[in-house]
Amino acid sequence: MTRKLLLLLSLVVAGAAFAASPEKAPAPEEQGVEVINAEFGLFDVSNPREPVFTPTQLVPHRQDQRYGWVIELRTRKRSVSVREEYLVPNPARTKNPDQLDDSLNIETPRHNQISQRQLVPVDGKIYGEWAIGPNEPAGHRRLQVLIENEVAARFEFDVK
Repeated sequence: MTRKLLLLLSLVVAGAAFAASPEKAPAPEEQGVEVINAEFGLFDVSNPREPVFTPTQLVPHRQDQRYGWVIELRTRKRSVSVREEYLVPNPARTKNPDQLDDSLNIETPRHNQISQRQLVPVDGKIYGEWAIGPNEPAGHRRLQVLIENEVAARFEFDVK
């Protein structure tokens, strides 16, 4: 009798283990981010209720001119990690009459600015916005956007 009871009990436990199988982990494509479209251009916020984005690769060299990118994506994530790597020209050097000072300065043609943040997609889109600063030089620029540590877009544009 004890043997039958033990056999019955082990069958019940085994059946319960199969019935309560763990939840299936999401597939990798459900965890990732798919970039649908990426555009670079100007933001016009003269009407704050309806900002307008105009695709272009030419940014007017005017202080406070707003520009940036719009990336349309598909993901199940509530927020995505975004890193922008921005290559900008150095300001033009003024000629210094001190030759010793000139010999001590090593000129590098460009420098990087990097920003890292979490963005929440709105209607499947995320946005990155910049503005021309007061002493920002004109010139050719490159901007690379990484989403979840993967290159999502590369933009080249001119500030003139």
